[in-house]
Amino acid sequence: MKRLPLLSVLPLLLPATALSAENAAIPLEELVVTATRFPTKRSTLPAHVTTITQEEIRATSATSVPDLLRGRAGIHVMDMTGNGRNFLVDLRGFGESAATNVLVLVDGRRLNQADLGGVDWSQIPLERVERIEIIRGGSGGVLYGDNASGGVIHIITRAGDQPTAEAQLQAGSHATAQGALTVAGDKNRFTYSVTSGYRITDGYRDNGDAEASEAGVNLHFQPNDRFGVRFTAGYQDDTTGMPSALKESDFAQGIGRRATVTPDDESKATDYFFHLAPEFRFQDEDRLVVDLSWRDRDVTNLSHFTGGEFTGQSNIQTWAISPRAQWRGRLGTVTDRVTVGGDWTSDHEVIRNDSLFFGVRTLGDFSLRKRTLGGYLHNEIDLAEHWILTQGVRLDRALFHFAPSTTEQVERDQQAFSFGIRHDLDDQNYVYLNGSRSYRYPLLDEQYSFFTNTVNTALKPQHSLEWQLGWHRNFSPTFSGELSGFHVETRDELYFDILSYNNTNLDGTVQRDGVELELEKRFEQWSLAGNATWTHARIRSGVYAGHDFPGVPAFQGGVQLHYLPTERLDWEMAGRYIGARPFISDFSHGFGDQPGYLVLDTTVRYQWPAVTGWFQIANLTGRDYAEYGVLGGFPTERAWFPSPERRFMIGGSARF
Repeated sequence: MKRLPLLSVLPLLLPATALSAENAAIPLEELVVTATRFPTKRSTLPAHVTTITQEEIRATSATSVPDLLRGRAGIHVMDMTGNGRNFLVDLRGFGESAATNVLVLVDGRRLNQADLGGVDWSQIPLERVERIEIIRGGSGGVLYGDNASGGVIHIITRAGDQPTAEAQLQAGSHATAQGALTVAGDKNRFTYSVTSGYRITDGYRDNGDAEASEAGVNLHFQPNDRFGVRFTAGYQDDTTGMPSALKESDFAQGIGRRATVTPDDESKATDYFFHLAPEFRFQDEDRLVVDLSWRDRDVTNLSHFTGGEFTGQSNIQTWAISPRAQWRGRLGTVTDRVTVGGDWTSDHEVIRNDSLFFGVRTLGDFSLRKRTLGGYLHNEIDLAEHWILTQGVRLDRALFHFAPSTTEQVERDQQAFSFGIRHDLDDQNYVYLNGSRSYRYPLLDEQYSFFTNTVNTALKPQHSLEWQLGWHRNFSPTFSGELSGFHVETRDELYFDILSYNNTNLDGTVQRDGVELELEKRFEQWSLAGNATWTHARIRSGVYAGHDFPGVPAFQGGVQLHYLPTERLDWEMAGRYIGARPFISDFSHGFGDQPGYLVLDTTVRYQWPAVTGWFQIANLTGRDYAEYGVLGGFPTERAWFPSPERRFMIGGSARF
């Protein structure tokens, strides 16, 4: 199998911030909240952490959060339907099972659902995002529990500042149009930010159309230095066509890559949420926060197949309460920062299935519940001037209830732990080592069979053990790099077996080894940033022993060249390479590899004092490729969701 040499990608290579002569130096210090659930200096963390700032977001022409994540070290993004609506985002080589092993948070609120619905990335409009924090690896399992084995992606939404109003508008290929309006302000210790947006597209493929509208509000009131309260709420409504995968036999019959064999399939979703977080501050860094959140999501899916059709309607409500406290102590020269907290979550899903199969109609009504209760302790110790030690532990219990069912109740217990050590070799140079245990519970509709109306009580939670070693160096004020390696062993990995059409635990251990390299160099008028990742994800034992895990590329890389010829005009060229990888569901590796691809995007941007305009060409070379390939049909054959060819977008924003 032909692979792209590492050195051929490095000269291209990680999305960078907008460049200016005044701030060409690489920032050496920033605060992140994901690693401890409280603001913490990044310089104290023994982990591979990436922060995408507001400046970087403004400097990009990305239209969604997954688009913004593309090209980052160790992150593999797949747009399954090619219309920007259904994404799979993978960290640390989880491939096929990435949707349930990467935890996504919005302002600390869990976005992963307790069922196979996964993360709805369209619920996070980019215009609401202040910054994104990415913690790679399973250490987040201690603080956040379920679903964090691959890592945590934490999206922090925009708070109000000085009174502003901002309008954004963009349009382009495939009859795509998108607009957003944000109004923000700050008055008498009260800040607010209100956003609304609308997006419509015909999509690259037939039946790939999508229409979505959303609105959100962020409020923060802090009457004094000891007390404050934050409130966020949002609404989203969307309707999306569902173009099917195209099989080899479809192409053999002359069906084009933009066509579909399911012209009437569609999905409709309506989503509401609110999040309330009062905060009490005591002396120094001591504080208490109590998070209360609620979410209500309705989804209707219409699918057609040989001999009939299927309509699935589901409503899932989620309540969560998460108190947490932090205090800081000192004993001589040793400083100890302790975080303690708990999470109580209740998920209730009501499902109504209406199926017509060869003229026979059947109806099914189901009630599925999951309640989890967990507690954790995490602390960070400054052992000496240049040594930092972190450690944490979590105990967690999940109770599942199914009706109707021959088995009504299932109970599971899990534990997570993490520890890390960081050593500053000098002011510009540090190394770190960490280890962790993380876990994932079976989802509601992984355990419940709608065909047999029974619960699979033998389905076990999976767990992962990980080691991570890294080195970060600032070679100069304008040149930095990071090198990290990881080793993950996952047992009882949960997956869907296309041979038996059942969710099950893999009978072997999956071992994931990898190396991630990031480099960034800035000059007065241009910058070059890039990354390269090598991952070896292999099943080490069991019936599939010796086979690569589906959906994981052995090599991937990203690059961004940014040039600022004047203070107002800038140009960037971004590229990403994704190497060959086994088809989704091909655990036996009997169908070969899905081909790798290299995609280039270019953007020109011009800035006036209050107005910014830009023009982008995506997939500059017009390459035919597919981000997502899967096995399907009967008999089983290879199938693809073709990705868009060359496309154009033009847009702008104005601030008042």
